[in-house]
Amino acid sequence: MTAPVQLTQISADAATGTCVLALSGELDYISAAQLRTDMANTLTPDHRHLVLDLSGLEFCDSTGIRTFLVFRKLILERGGTVALAGLTARLDRVFRMTGLSQAFDLYPSADQATAAITGKS
Repeated sequence: MTAPVQLTQISADAATGTCVLALSGELDYISAAQLRTDMANTLTPDHRHLVLDLSGLEFCDSTGIRTFLVFRKLILERGGTVALAGLTARLDRVFRMTGLSQAFDLYPSADQATAAITGKS
């Protein structure tokens, strides 16, 4: 059994309002509540843009996807954007098959997502 999902803040840029968070482990019904709490404690009202690096996420069920949608709604209410980066082949397939790829900006890496959001390369 792998570890429950872990949240790590990679960076926060006050000038652009961008926060980059990395997830690792397994995101499921049991760990989703803790992730929501951790993300709520990490994101400040100044964070208008969110990049989630999912390259370390080994498993994600529908509860985890719902968690992404909750924070997408919060960020959109702030006039921002949410980008998902580093999706595994399985998770990428789920997002594309369900149409959720239209709800999020998807990027191969967190660096590419951050550059696209901030306009910096």
